[in-house]
Amino acid sequence: MRATIIRNGEFVVDQMADPKPGPGQVLVRNLACGICGSDLHLFGMLKAAAQAAQPNTPSTDFVLGHEYCSEIVAFGPDTKQQMNVGQRVCSIPFLKTEEGQDGIGVSPTIHGAYAEYMVLSEEYLLPVPEHLSSEAAALTEPLAVGIHAVNKANLQGDETALVIGCGPIGLAVIAALKMRGINTVLASDPSPSRRERAIMVGANSVIDPNAESPFDLLNKTLESQPAQTVVFECVGAVGLLQQICSQTPAHSRVIVAGLCTAQDSFMPIEALRKELSIQYVFYYEAPEFEDALNALADGTIRWQAWLSAKVGLNGIADAFELLQNPETHAKIIIEPWRDGAVEPLAS
Repeated sequence: MRATIIRNGEFVVDQMADPKPGPGQVLVRNLACGICGSDLHLFGMLKAAAQAAQPNTPSTDFVLGHEYCSEIVAFGPDTKQQMNVGQRVCSIPFLKTEEGQDGIGVSPTIHGAYAEYMVLSEEYLLPVPEHLSSEAAALTEPLAVGIHAVNKANLQGDETALVIGCGPIGLAVIAALKMRGINTVLASDPSPSRRERAIMVGANSVIDPNAESPFDLLNKTLESQPAQTVVFECVGAVGLLQQICSQTPAHSRVIVAGLCTAQDSFMPIEALRKELSIQYVFYYEAPEFEDALNALADGTIRWQAWLSAKVGLNGIADAFELLQNPETHAKIIIEPWRDGAVEPLAS
């Protein structure tokens, strides 16, 4: 099979051996795969490690991709085969093996969906409804992250929410908040394009933090409609948690969903004196993943707001470059069954 591989810190399109499903596993053909922000982080880490390695150090091939929609090609041994070959599916990105469970597309041992084929665990498969497009189904994973973050906030339904960062996860949080019936959702992002997408998925008001503090907007909103507040950090920038703790109203809940890969610190006294509740969130539960697929399928979510472009296997390196600029693209979908440069899509 063909795959886009990270090798020596660079993307290379090459042939790999076709994967073979083991007990309880199925072989699938990948139809669509989203590029996640964590993919960008991981590629950067692997590139830096390759550049720091001694000359002639062998590289371990790495195939990313954990936001996918695929179709069943063949069943491995000891499978129940309750779905048919050709059925489109998605699943939580974990593979059960005889040794245990490992993440798909986040380690060199379990290749992800930046490839024509991969293997999945049969028990995790969810059928994709016929009317739902493959690129929409590939958004199940990031939407599940947003649903999990909102569930962890323990909302009562009458809160005012502020979402800081309107990238794919911020959009997922906004959509999940509206699913939960939160009437007032404020959002902040320096990118005009991302602010526009936030409105598309349900934000009531958006703000450019370079022009006005999002907490000023929050306080103005609370003056006219007092409520408990919940703040979602969806950026992962160093120093942002300290800013939130110092500026958010007392007794607020703070949900940290942003992926910060650098060392960070904040003054706990700021959170202590305001009696803030700080909750870190990561991944999701299997029922939340299914909730995300159902929301995409029943039309609850305006999933088109996420998508900005599609690309084939040989255009992934260019796609990663483009995603460094938040104003250019939101979510780029890989179609692993073809080649092709980045092609913009209508929002």
